[in-house]
Amino acid sequence: MKKVVIIGASDVGISAALRIRELDDDIRPLVIANNAFPNFSICGIPFFLGGEVEKWQNLAHRDSDDIKEAGIDLMLETEVTEIDSEEKMIQVIDKNDKKEKIKYDKLVLGTGGKTIVPPIEGIDLAEVFFMRWMDDALKFNNFLEENSPKKAVVVGGGYVGLEMTEALIRRGLDVTLVEFEDTVLNTVNKSFRKIVQEKLEEKGAEIVTGKAVEKIEKKEGILKVYGSEDFEIETDTVLVSVGTKPNTELGEKAGVEIGDKGAFKVNKKMETNIEDIYAGGDCAETLNAVSGKYAYYALGSVAHKHGRIIGSNICGQERKFAGSLGTQALKIFDTVVARTGCDIEKAKENGIEVITAEINTWDHKIYYPPAYELKIKVIADKDSRRIIGAQILGNINAEVSKRVDILASAIHNEMTIEEFSDLDLSYTPPLSSPWDPVQMVVQKLDK
Repeated sequence: MKKVVIIGASDVGISAALRIRELDDDIRPLVIANNAFPNFSICGIPFFLGGEVEKWQNLAHRDSDDIKEAGIDLMLETEVTEIDSEEKMIQVIDKNDKKEKIKYDKLVLGTGGKTIVPPIEGIDLAEVFFMRWMDDALKFNNFLEENSPKKAVVVGGGYVGLEMTEALIRRGLDVTLVEFEDTVLNTVNKSFRKIVQEKLEEKGAEIVTGKAVEKIEKKEGILKVYGSEDFEIETDTVLVSVGTKPNTELGEKAGVEIGDKGAFKVNKKMETNIEDIYAGGDCAETLNAVSGKYAYYALGSVAHKHGRIIGSNICGQERKFAGSLGTQALKIFDTVVARTGCDIEKAKENGIEVITAEINTWDHKIYYPPAYELKIKVIADKDSRRIIGAQILGNINAEVSKRVDILASAIHNEMTIEEFSDLDLSYTPPLSSPWDPVQMVVQKLDK
């Protein structure tokens, strides 16, 4: 029987294990995790902390019993300390300091990402928290319940920082978000960023941009945050969320090659440079489907795809990862912003001359209330006329994420401006128009 060992019990690890079980009943994968939370939805943490998800246990895609019943062995709260690729052996140590050596025929590295810790003095204070894993979420939730803080500072204006700002507002805190750059959410266009920022401000957040947090200090029971240009604010707690970097230390020690983005270098079959060792998810680089170059996307959707490809190839299929478009959606209260593919800046970096179109329109026929305004921007390659990028912003009821998925499908299939109008999309007045808004904006380029 083939022995498959998977390091990491999050998206890529469990996805690979489930795919293996689908294809080969004779293989019982062993999944090893250094925590007690296998297959939890890390992306759902802000919604638990904000009270939209009642129990943290509900964030589990599957619990341990479900995973075992699927034919997958679990080894939790166990650290893999060494990989010997020549002997095809790993060494582990559990929470009781018991060491063990485990043989493998195929090894999957799903070690995930690590929280970026910025060089801020006082970042190790008890009132300062990070937000990436379930351990982080439960620790922070306990602090909120036991101390009832009134004010919070969130450091970082990316996806998680914005979601956590909403979560803390929902918990009744006065929240100040501090972002080093001159804007929040720099993955979408400026007008969309402004709307997202204004939504948070409307709900009571203070957004401070262009300031670098440099020091956190506690004196006489008072917590203070200091930053560039004389920035200073009193608070009760600080949440730091400035990004993720690949967790590659274990693989690097074993000789796994690192790519330009600092993640494990893989081919389209998700194989590393070492025979019978695969890598995927937040620890591995990802092929960008538009540029054809490798990038780094710490996205759950990408990790699931990586895992499925890995599981298929371990079972003898010849499956290749087609690439990612970095498709993402963000909900801030009742507003959703979504993106896919290249923006203008990335297109220029890759030598692509673009044409763009933007529209403001209604999500469906306005005579059927309530109708919601949509803002849509689309980008196409001027020469090939292929659609290569899109962004949409609108109300949570306006199908923003599913509409961006239509455009993602078009980009994935290399559709041109002209071909996009051929799509036979559904229509009924309460839900759309004879030409869906995504087709309306693309048609503005059909000249």
